Amino acid sequence: MKANHKCKYSKCTLGNGGGRKEYYACPHCDASQSWRSMACCREHYELYIEEVLAARAKGSTVNLLPDRTDMGAAETRALVNMPLDKALELTKEELKDYAEDIEELGISATIDKINSEL
Repeated sequence: MKANHKCKYSKCTLGNGGGRKEYYACPHCDASQSWRSMACCREHYELYIEEVLAARAKGSTVNLLPDRTDMGAAETRALVNMPLDKALELTKEELKDYAEDIEELGISATIDKINSEL
């Protein structure tokens, strides 16, 4: 599995060279608007939300699409708007090599495992 998202928290320095971290998040994460679709960790998600709220308070428009490294904006928008059952099917297909982990651990813990391997 390869990283397919980049942390949206502007001050993330957990990636290579001190930049924003790249990590894996599944299609279901994006369609369900999980914290994983926006940030590499819960702490950065909370900080990202603070950035969004501060920008909105100043009247700025904020791009709330996940920062996917494997898709353009139109593809990402389609994924975010995909019905959850379809996104879950897509996730299970994408993670078919991890089917036993999904059954044993669940999708969330399996994604944590994938990211610890990256």
